[in-house]
Amino acid sequence: MVTALGPRRFIVGEPVLKAAGPARRSRLALCRLSADTLKLGLGLLGIPSLERM
Repeated sequence: MVTALGPRRFIVGEPVLKAAGPARRSRLALCRLSADTLKLGLGLLGIPSLERM
């Protein structure tokens, strides 16, 4: 449960699309890398992932 709170705190406290300049680019890159990591992990487990939420 504690692990699940980390991403939520980031999402709520650090808005991605409302950020300006370099912060926005960095946050979008972090989101992309997180999505890629989740997709890879689910794929290794044989679980299909969604392309979009």
